[in-house]
Formats: sequence, C-alpha cells, structure tokens
Amino acid sequence: MEYVKPNELSRVLEEHGILTYSTKGQSLRKLLREGLIPNALKISGRWEIRHSNNNRIKTLSNKKAIIEKNHSTVNIVKGFAPIADSSSQILILGTLPGSISLQKGEYYASPNNHFWKIIAELFNETLLLSYDARVTMLKKHHIALWDVLCSANREGSLDADIKNPVANDIVGFITTHPSLQKIVFNGKEAEKKFNDLIGARDIPEHIKFISMPSTSYMNTHFSFEEKKRHWSSILK
Repeated sequence: MEYVKPNELSRVLEEHGILTYSTKGQSLRKLLREGLIPNALKISGRWEIRHSNNNRIKTLSNKKAIIEKNHSTVNIVKGFAPIADSSSQILILGTLPGSISLQKGEYYASPNNHFWKIIAELFNETLLLSYDARVTMLKKHHIALWDVLCSANREGSLDADIKNPVANDIVGFITTHPSLQKIVFNGKEAEKKFNDLIGARDIPEHIKFISMPSTSYMNTHFSFEEKKRHWSSILK
C-alpha cells in the first residue's frame, strides 16, 4: 500500500496496543495535526500517511527497485468525491467505480447498470439522460452517493479483482452530515469491504444498515423487478 488513512491505521494501532483508539481516531488525528507523524500529508482536507519508503524509492537508480515501484502503482483506480448535501438522509455506498464510470467521470455510467432506473422508479421520477439531472434527483430525495473504497489496484471492473483497497473516511463523512439515517450497501462486496476496512464500531447507533442486491448487470441472481422490489425497502 502506498498510504493508509487515519481511520484504518487507528484500528491497527489499538490492536497492537500502540495507541488507544478513541471516537473517530482522534488520538491519531491529534498527532497528525501536530506534525508528529512522519510521511503524513493532508490532501484536499484528508490525511494520508505515506509508506516510509515512498520518497526513497523514487530516488533509487537500481533498475529492480524502479520496476517494483512501477508494478506496485499499476492499475491504481481512484474513486469519486461523494454526491451529498446538508439534507442527505440516505447514504448509498458502492464498492469502486467501474471502467465506464471512470471514463465518463460519473457514478453508475454503464447503460447496463440498473442503479439509476431503480432510483427513478422508486420515487416515480422520469429517468433523464443528463447526469446533472440524475444528481439533482438524488439530492431532491435526500440521497447521498459514495463508495466504500477511495482507491485500489484493479484490472477491469470486477470487484473480485480488487487488491490493496483503501477505504474512504465514511466515519468522517457521517460526522459532517448529521441528517443521515441510513447506510445502504449496493451489493454484498460493498458491505464486505466496509466491514473489513471500517466496521460499525464508530458509526452512530441511530444509523441503520441495509444491504441491497447489486444493481450491476453482472448480478444475474435477480431480475430487474426483483432488484427494484428489494431496493424499495430503503424507503421504509
């Protein structure tokens, strides 16, 4: 891994008895703010603690080291910023954008993904082609959209091919969006990654977790109508 987020590292430090964990990892964040953690950077308002070899590897002339460095950074997929506003009540979490979404810079951009159609039908909305209109539809119904993962190594679009996952700061997001009431996982893999990397420990008790069938066309276990029926439970 090239870097780790504070919420991930805090849990590991506590497991090894190095630093007591507190709500939202404040013990570690305090040290970060005081500049006491080597290789830590604050990028776009988020802390990243870089691998200790990050700078050294860049200066090595040894061919083998350069090859290894290049190999470790190949096929790095980075996700999008969340779609949300101050009135968001439902946070829908996917795993990581697929290749078509990455090309277009849009959530669920594949025409074969049922996400936008399901949301439109749940709220009796006309499904418009404009991405901006779709985003407006989400906000109108107080829905926020993000992914569990900030980045990972992955070839193609399959969740099964994800390696070296790095989680988004979901706990921090919830803290700054106090209207949130539900977290909805778009697929079992999103739920698994959340449990593996973040967990519910620091999520406020009033937040309800709901796991939904993946809206991906690769999920052939459910028809569109069955997916929509399951997803309708997020409105209850």
